[in-house]
Amino acid sequence: MHICHIVLNNIGGAPKVANSLISSQVKAGYEVSAVILTDLDSRWILSFKSAHRVIVMKIAGTLFYIGGAIHQIWVAIQLNKIIAEQKPDIIICHTVFITKLFYLSQFILGSLSVPYISYIHSDYISESQIERQTDSITGLIQNLSTSISRWIDLRAIQQANGLVFVCKALYERFSNFGLNPHRIVISYNPAIDDTNNEPLNPTANSWLNNSQLITFVCASRFHHQKDHKTLLKAFAKASENNLNIRLILLGDGELETEIQVLANSLAINNIVLFAGSVPNPRAYFSLSRAVILASHFEGLPLVLVEAVASGVTFIASDCPVGPREISEILKCGTIVPPSDVDALAEAIIDHVKTPQQKIDRSEQIAQFFSETSCGNQLESLIQQVVSQGLFS
Repeated sequence: MHICHIVLNNIGGAPKVANSLISSQVKAGYEVSAVILTDLDSRWILSFKSAHRVIVMKIAGTLFYIGGAIHQIWVAIQLNKIIAEQKPDIIICHTVFITKLFYLSQFILGSLSVPYISYIHSDYISESQIERQTDSITGLIQNLSTSISRWIDLRAIQQANGLVFVCKALYERFSNFGLNPHRIVISYNPAIDDTNNEPLNPTANSWLNNSQLITFVCASRFHHQKDHKTLLKAFAKASENNLNIRLILLGDGELETEIQVLANSLAINNIVLFAGSVPNPRAYFSLSRAVILASHFEGLPLVLVEAVASGVTFIASDCPVGPREISEILKCGTIVPPSDVDALAEAIIDHVKTPQQKIDRSEQIAQFFSETSCGNQLESLIQQVVSQGLFS
């Protein structure tokens, strides 16, 4: 059997999970290919070396993702050509957006009919709600375009031969969408070990190994979703009477410069380190006091699971999906209201006042967040889809 994974890019947990699944499927004897829509970081593409083929479409920038329907149709046409050449037996679409593009590709004359599974990694509902515009004629036109796009998204999900939700709360968010419960799997993403032993950033290393300092880590891309503004404001407030605290920000993104400017305006630029994207975040987690995630919305934030797997706890916003479920399963972590500067600052201060305790949740990690469990559940769904046929 030939399994083809389609992934958007190298941002977030979806490609990390896809790589894990590809590796396990190759070991199980399947023929596996990966189609990547956007340009990749050179370090990341090497992680797909287990796939028999990796096809990079090199779609320019984020234009097709954020806007033009015409551009999306063009991408669907190109995707259709690749699928026709590869002739897979089943497609795994990682994210709702990828599912929509593949769904559109199936309407192109002469397209190859292939069953597909939609792997839903993020809180698509919250994500779609923040895009609406209301202040102009242009905004109304954009709203109409967005509504049509969301209708196609829904149709693509409803027509999928199988669905994978990365946590229970995410499935519940989609419960009113008329989905077939017999084709649904809830599969927690795995906590994946770092495979890179790259040295720590020198400043980060000096902070993390200084017993006089208490250092927190945040690992997330600089995007509105991750709400670094609330994090920095809370950290500035917490630092007023706690001069020994530090914050390391791992990641990059389009808002990085804006967040750096905010750090300067809050006069905390000397205690906040912008360390960039690193291939070994768990090396930073294991030496920190706690990992912080202040997101407006999430899917299943792997960073929190990986923090606990590294032996530390976390502070996270109580967004609609993800952090609270992880906290309940692993029986640790501090949950605070989203966008609440005071609550987040108080949580940071509480961690400063409380002696650090190493967290051992290895049994729960092995039970709920293992690569084997994740791979086995997808394997079962694939076998179910293939046995039922394309239109069952």
